[in-house]
Amino acid sequence: MSWDEGRLLALEIDANHGLAPDPDHPRRAALRDPAPLAVWAWSPRAHLLALAPGLALPSSLDGMEQEYSPGRLPDALRCLVASFDDRTVTVEGGPCFVFPDRLAVPAAAPLPIIAATTDGRRTARRLIRPDNWQPDEWDELINGRMGQWAMAVHDREPVSICFTPASNATAAEAGVWTRPDFRGKRLAPAVVAAWSQQEHRTRTVLFYSTTADNHASRSVARALGLTPLGWIWTAREGQRPPTTPAHRP
Repeated sequence: MSWDEGRLLALEIDANHGLAPDPDHPRRAALRDPAPLAVWAWSPRAHLLALAPGLALPSSLDGMEQEYSPGRLPDALRCLVASFDDRTVTVEGGPCFVFPDRLAVPAAAPLPIIAATTDGRRTARRLIRPDNWQPDEWDELINGRMGQWAMAVHDREPVSICFTPASNATAAEAGVWTRPDFRGKRLAPAVVAAWSQQEHRTRTVLFYSTTADNHASRSVARALGLTPLGWIWTAREGQRPPTTPAHRP
């Protein structure tokens, strides 16, 4: 892929949170999404700090530089979080990946895979909704209003799903959920591969990101030969409950 790392990092943050670049500081930007306080995305050759709307960068952080170190909380973000002395802030980070033009061929899935085609959506309407999906979320998913999807099915029950929890006009982020009793059965790589075939028809770049301790999710990236991009850290106020089930192969 010919895109440079800085542009890819900005594109992924924009797909997930919306981004308003700062013309005076190319390595900073404002988030359109007010939920995170800050997002730090970095790679071996680029980094980008994006702050919540209206949040200013403390002067002590101005010009702070640090060599890329995946898995280590950046000094600038650590100092930024420390400046929120009147808030409870949680920080979570993990690797991010870009889908190559051609994926590694995953092992054959032991269950049928359906995707968001006309026939697939018709089939999905007859399936039993997983308990951890709310009825309105499920309706949006299977009818394509959340973007493309692919799912493995067992006895009329979806047991592994890849879908699009975040996107913009150019890029889409992969979200993965697998029912606990079906994990470890090679389903997640199969549904992610099927999802990418659908989503690549309208999006130029596809991303996959996860948390540092989600080893099952990281193994999916390895199985598909996804291209490592860098690491993304997100700081939020308090504990933010998950909305849509994602990235749990």
